Amino acid sequence: VPESVLSARGAGIRVVMITGDYLKTAIAIAHNVNILQQDDDEALAAIDCARLRPGGAYLGHTDMDVLTSSVRVFARAKPEDKLEIVKSLQRQGAVTAMTGDGVNDAPALNQANIGVAMG
Repeated sequence: VPESVLSARGAGIRVVMITGDYLKTAIAIAHNVNILQQDDDEALAAIDCARLRPGGAYLGHTDMDVLTSSVRVFARAKPEDKLEIVKSLQRQGAVTAMTGDGVNDAPALNQANIGVAMG
C-alpha cells in the first residue's frame, strides 16, 4: 500500500483517507501508508469529522470545500460525513473514487464517480 500511494501521488492523484477510526489512530495509519508525509502539519492535514458539522449542522458549501481541499485524513467519520466529503470534492471538480467495506459506506460509494465495494 505505501508504494501504491506514492505512485498515485506521483501521477498527480490526491489520496484521501476517510475512516471511522480515532484521529490518533488515523494519523498513524496515514503515515504508515504515505498518505501523510514526515513534514506534513498534522493539525492541518488530519481532522476529526466533528469539524465538518460544528453544532450538529454541516458547514456551508464554501467552508466545506475550503476544508476538504486541503485535508487528507478525515477521522471519526459517520456515513453521512463520507457522503458530504465526496460531494464536496466533486463540487471542486475532482473525479472521486471511493472504497468501502460495509453497508455504512454505500451512500458515498454510490455518489463517487468510481465506487469499489470490498469484503
